[in-house]
Amino acid sequence: MSLARAPLAPTIASRRPRGRRETRVRARPEPDDPIGTLYDVPVSNNGARCRLLARWLKVYHRIDVVDPTSAFDGGIKGPAYEGINPQLKMPALTLADESMSLGESEVINQYLLDLPAGRAWSEKRPRTPEARAGGALATRTHDLYIGPIQGAMYRGPMDRETRATQIKELKRQLKVLDEIAGRVKGRYVCGQTKSSADAAIFPTLIFCDFLLPKYFGWKEAFGPNLRRMYDAMMEDVDAETTYAEVLGGLEAWEAAGRFERVGIVEDVADDSYRWAY
Repeated sequence: MSLARAPLAPTIASRRPRGRRETRVRARPEPDDPIGTLYDVPVSNNGARCRLLARWLKVYHRIDVVDPTSAFDGGIKGPAYEGINPQLKMPALTLADESMSLGESEVINQYLLDLPAGRAWSEKRPRTPEARAGGALATRTHDLYIGPIQGAMYRGPMDRETRATQIKELKRQLKVLDEIAGRVKGRYVCGQTKSSADAAIFPTLIFCDFLLPKYFGWKEAFGPNLRRMYDAMMEDVDAETTYAEVLGGLEAWEAAGRFERVGIVEDVADDSYRWAY
């Protein structure tokens, strides 16, 4: 007697509904294609994190860096720039094919890290979950708790009590960030290798190191773990180039009398408030 053969189970391919179109994914830039235009100025610590990471990834030459304050009528507050970044802030990255504009420096950096050059670089970065989590926490702490109050070091006019309160909080948040930077043993925030967390934090530390001792009387701008990372970064050629850009902008502000004009010198002269930590 012959037995009837049971029908074969349908394959995955045979079960796929007919007529469905595959989703078309936009191709990422090839190694030598232009990436886009970064709207930024040298002194910007937020833009500097993008410039530094682009240098580390060896893609800086594929990005045009344009000063939006002179490129558009009305600068970053004008309607032309608002079409690029509705938040009216720097930096912003317009992709080369003009399909998209990205605001927010960390979003721009994550885009760069998702390019082929970024993925290759990331494979050499911190591999343990603890190191990666530490870097993410350091970046998040910087962006959420230091970024919103860093302007107390250089903006104005500002209510004097508000400035003093924010300078005090800046001291506290730098202490928090220093503790995070010391959790994983090594020269950098995530240990022995550089990461995007170092790119995020380093430019802001340039501001702190230049402004807090000179204008607010601090003995040390930040703690030993951040200082260790800062010193390691100063041995890096790309970080040194970025440092020179940011410092040059701060020195230009100083030469133009910015810190007198925005009221910082006058505020700090009022010893009824605490400024030095």
